Amino acid sequence: MLMLTHTYILQNILAGHSIKTNDLDIYVYNIIPDLLTIHPAISSRQTHIIRRLSEFPPHYSKAAYIMFHLLVDDLAHYGLICPGIPDEFSPDSQGYSYIKGKSLVNQIWNFQKTVQKEVSYNEAVYRSHLIIEMIYDLVIIDYINASQTIELLTDAVCFTVKNKMEELIDTVGWLYGLQEKEIQEVMNRACSYVTKERIQKIMNIEGRIRLYIDKFGLKRDDPLCCTGMRDIFLQAKDLFDDKEIFLKETTAAVKKHGWLPPAT
Repeated sequence: MLMLTHTYILQNILAGHSIKTNDLDIYVYNIIPDLLTIHPAISSRQTHIIRRLSEFPPHYSKAAYIMFHLLVDDLAHYGLICPGIPDEFSPDSQGYSYIKGKSLVNQIWNFQKTVQKEVSYNEAVYRSHLIIEMIYDLVIIDYINASQTIELLTDAVCFTVKNKMEELIDTVGWLYGLQEKEIQEVMNRACSYVTKERIQKIMNIEGRIRLYIDKFGLKRDDPLCCTGMRDIFLQAKDLFDDKEIFLKETTAAVKKHGWLPPAT
């Protein structure tokens, strides 16, 4: 799932816990696996295919929030929480976003042929799950707005850059083996990337289509491309007659797994 859905789910998990302004950085740790991929040398595979830990040294306790992100993605991608290091990608994955995306695969495959950028079946499956995740933020937009999730996330990024960088660099460096320079570059970019204005611009179908087109090197000025992608995204949006199921099942699964926020 994408950053806003991850943040909203963490908000729900932490309901009843007292979260002080000085603890806003926990929401940044929660999206670090996605934030790090802002850096051109860091891939999503590098940030997601790591061992699922349940215990952390006291000095790195906030890594638990990074792990929370990975547990949620396990459920979205595999349908269960991985006991160790996740397996390689499988087109038969039983995670929520892959199951939801199955009906889009042939349409994506045919679309790519139409725009003369053919992809493999496996790549079409991967892209179908990504479209589901891009749409899901929009499907739960009422919940996101009611919880002020966008404001919370953008405030958290600014607060962390100003006040908590040393701890963040230590913790992320310990978990991923990254250098201070790489983490600092990511967070510097995040200040301009994760803003209320920018997020609000992409909180609609058109914004998500632009993100998809840019990510996969398609042409914004090609009417055939834009029309085809819009048809796929609208079809994806119509698939969600059960938008609360993923939220409820994920919350229950993470709690059953035994994940708890670290003591602060």
